[in-house]
Amino acid sequence: MKAKVLSGIDRIDILDTLLKGQRVGLVTAGSAIDRECRLAVDILCDRYHVTTLFNTIFGIRGEFVYGERVPFYVDKPTGLPVHSIFNNKLTAPTPEMMENVDVMVYDIKEAGARYYEYLYTLADLMKACAKAKKPLVVLDRVNPIGGEKVEGTVCPANMHTMVGDYRLAQRTGLTSGEFARYVNGEYAIGCDLHIVPVAGWQRKLYMDETDVPWVLPSPSLPHATANLLYAGMCVFEGVATINEGRGTTKPFELIGAPWMDGKAVAQLAQKKGLPGVRYAPTWYRPSGSKHSGEVCGGVQIHILDREAFLPVRTALTLLDAVREVHPSEIVWRDCSAGHDLPDVEGMTFEKYTDKLLGDKRYTSGELDCDGLLAAHEDELKAYIARKKKYELYE
Repeated sequence: MKAKVLSGIDRIDILDTLLKGQRVGLVTAGSAIDRECRLAVDILCDRYHVTTLFNTIFGIRGEFVYGERVPFYVDKPTGLPVHSIFNNKLTAPTPEMMENVDVMVYDIKEAGARYYEYLYTLADLMKACAKAKKPLVVLDRVNPIGGEKVEGTVCPANMHTMVGDYRLAQRTGLTSGEFARYVNGEYAIGCDLHIVPVAGWQRKLYMDETDVPWVLPSPSLPHATANLLYAGMCVFEGVATINEGRGTTKPFELIGAPWMDGKAVAQLAQKKGLPGVRYAPTWYRPSGSKHSGEVCGGVQIHILDREAFLPVRTALTLLDAVREVHPSEIVWRDCSAGHDLPDVEGMTFEKYTDKLLGDKRYTSGELDCDGLLAAHEDELKAYIARKKKYELYE
């Protein structure tokens, strides 16, 4: 039987005293629904005096595709102004955008991975609210890939990008509300932060073990399996010559290229004996993204035991195998062709894979999967200890 869970939006009445009679600004997305599948934007507009809406990547109702930048528009169902805070100039509301707002509310479904940009939207929103002296309410949601397990590299202290910051691990093990507490506490943001916690969730639970309806947080994360794989397989976004399953019904479950010998790559990766996974050769033709319309040889990842499965190690082991079988075919994606939001001061990157990993030693060939993860073991332990202080759930 699935656990009965109430998301923050289902418990919004907890903060009626803070929100009633106030001018409310809302940062949200089409992934923010209650247990009856009503959008957060409609719920809050019916209940409170919402004056301004803020769009991030896919629109407040999921009406945009990735890369589509709409600086300003009017939401037809409500007639409210919608400002974009995800473009090549802005990552947070400006003071002018918040002129008609007394309190801000944030409600967006998280993916549980460091590269997911909404984390940094939230952090930048916290800074903007602190500067404007406006309270911020975070309506919390479950981490879809659980809150117990943490894995991968850890961002260095001087890394400040929209795919990695705040010394996070690749698999974060945090909910949005916990992340907000972590950033506010560890980095002294000074945000007047209010969390509406989830009820009924335990850290060990994946989202599909609860009765919370699944809504894709991104078009490339259509189901729970893709979401779990994304925590590791996103690193293939940094390889210009390999398709990572985009343009298929199995994003992040597949990798491939017209030149790839999927059988040889799968066999080599399988020899590592990683727990809970089977690498299988396959063929497919993506309808979009890299190698669109071309027949690709490749590898499909089958998760045999989710509890034992290690998404980051699984992905990097597979990339190790591709590098060994096809050393001359790997072309690292240039950062200028990746994320179009500028990095703030700090560590700079030329290769997008370096940015995703928070480490330049893998693409340079200095370290393989085992060496890279071993090099981050102490930092990973330190991260686990840091985040423990801000956890809200057992």
